[in-house]
Amino acid sequence: MGVLTFKASGEWVEGLRIDTRVRNFSLSFDEPPSLGGKDSAPNPVEGILAALVGCLGIVTVVVAREKNLPVERIAIEAEGDLDPRGFMGQYDVVRPGFLSIRFVVKVSGKLSEEELQQLLDEVKKRCPVSDVLSNGTEVSGRIERT
Repeated sequence: MGVLTFKASGEWVEGLRIDTRVRNFSLSFDEPPSLGGKDSAPNPVEGILAALVGCLGIVTVVVAREKNLPVERIAIEAEGDLDPRGFMGQYDVVRPGFLSIRFVVKVSGKLSEEELQQLLDEVKKRCPVSDVLSNGTEVSGRIERT
């Protein structure tokens, strides 16, 4: 299998709300009132955390199946710290992105501590979203008149 290209598109609706499309799915983003939005949807950085949770969950299931681990339940929590001054234009003071992100994968099943650690290590190595966040990915863009 070669390199896969994933795509998303979106349009401004009103206020700070952006409606996006990914394949046949739609996702909306907004900001809470404290950041100038109407709180009609999660904000983009919450979307990143949700993507991380989803990716960690999927990869945990895949790895557990590959290793025939007796996993009964998986729950994931993630949180990130962000200083809004960067988003508000003070990026010379603080970066606009997350300063740090933490996650916990909670696994139920009869696994030893060693199996749990090996599972976590493998998940961290194979989760594409975690990789993007941990190692950075080149992002380029342009603006066009329509």
